[in-house]
Amino acid sequence: MKQPPYFNGQHYNWWKNRMENYIQAADYQLWMIIENGPYIPMKITEDGKTIPKKPYEFNSDDYRKI
Repeated sequence: MKQPPYFNGQHYNWWKNRMENYIQAADYQLWMIIENGPYIPMKITEDGKTIPKKPYEFNSDDYRKI
């Protein structure tokens, strides 16, 4: 694969569009993480609140999604 577009401090909008295309072509799932943020495993407490799981609470599905 070619190298990513080089940003020299000028023409940011041009570089940004090229960088988006580069990442999407290389790994679209990576682009979705950049756009939407990483997956954070959550759990529902007894009182109905949704909170992040502690790392020792992760199951195999959580690790796969991370």
